[in-house]
Amino acid sequence: MKKRFVDVICLNDQYGNVKPLFLIWDNNRRVPILKVKDICPGASLTVGGTGLRYTCLFKNDQIKHLYYDRGKWYVEML
Repeated sequence: MKKRFVDVICLNDQYGNVKPLFLIWDNNRRVPILKVKDICPGASLTVGGTGLRYTCLFKNDQIKHLYYDRGKWYVEML
């Protein structure tokens, strides 16, 4: 597995919370995040890196981990 860095459109609220809303893939396609199920400090054991791990629900009931590490967003890819 490797890290795939992605652009993310987020909502930053008045209390400092960050909620990712969309992933942006290479072809500028927006992939909506239907729900953020969990946010916790976490590490990617397969590709390395630490930071905040967002457990996100996408269409077709796909659950993926989205990581925020030192100002960059990434997902784990095969």
